[in-house]
Amino acid sequence: MSEDIIKRFRKNLSDIRKAKGYSSKLLSELIGCDSSYISKVENGRLIPSLDKIILISNYFDIEFIDLFK
Repeated sequence: MSEDIIKRFRKNLSDIRKAKGYSSKLLSELIGCDSSYISKVENGRLIPSLDKIILISNYFDIEFIDLFK
């Protein structure tokens, strides 16, 4: 993935998560990951797999592509 897409994804993830009222810990646990998973993704230490991106978008009730716009 290009660096711009990754940065956009990380920012959108954080913005949407906060707007929906999810803590990073709660969202991590909802998608079946350790409690620091989303924090690591948002801080650029981890790139999530496609299945995790789809799970995240399902909890946000958005299309997964919206995380990249």
